[in-house]
Amino acid sequence: MMKVCIVIPTLNELQGLKEIASKIKSEWYDRIIILDGGSVDGTIEYAKNAGYDVVIQKRPGVRMAYIECQEYLKENIIITFSPDGNSVVESIPFLVDEIKKGYDMVIASRYKGNAKSYDDTFITGIANATFSFLISLFGYRYTDAMVMFRAYRREVPNKLKLNIERSNVYEKYIGRYVSWEPLMSIRAAKAKLKISEIPSDEPIRIDEEHGRGMLPTSRINHYRAGLACLFQLFEEILFWKF
Repeated sequence: MMKVCIVIPTLNELQGLKEIASKIKSEWYDRIIILDGGSVDGTIEYAKNAGYDVVIQKRPGVRMAYIECQEYLKENIIITFSPDGNSVVESIPFLVDEIKKGYDMVIASRYKGNAKSYDDTFITGIANATFSFLISLFGYRYTDAMVMFRAYRREVPNKLKLNIERSNVYEKYIGRYVSWEPLMSIRAAKAKLKISEIPSDEPIRIDEEHGRGMLPTSRINHYRAGLACLFQLFEEILFWKF
């Protein structure tokens, strides 16, 4: 029987964790890991009281956090999930069902079918579409190659060499560390893994001070994030062969 681990990266996400994590039904998973970047707002304490495993990352950036977390993963299916309200909890069992059908990676796409991102701005919508198009040139037609919310088999990061640290010089220069989802999408397509997407809306994220706002809110500098992703894409084209 395949076991499921939900990995939730956090950094001062107490409000979101309180609102979202409690809605994840216990029959959907075997373990939840809170992968924390050094929260000081009570996130860690809340997670421990809720019975979740907590891993404190040592180096900056979600990608490094994922790498550090690998040694703690024992389950067959890994789901990366955002606690800021962007990920729809009801999609979790559908991701698991797709993996059980034989897929290696399943993406909760914000743009497939009738799914919609309510958190997109005009700029982020164009950027996501552009990056998904470019990444699709590697061999799989993605509707959403960038999103964190996805499931994959535990062995996929090792198979795609995502656990091998690479230079972060350009990220330090830009001032923005990027996660490994774009890289995972690229390398999964290159390796011809079995990939699937399911439609899943992206709600407006939770504002840590005011709850859910009427407009998209974000702590991300999207211009820096986009530039870092662009460098990552060029690096993959020029220097990495599967």
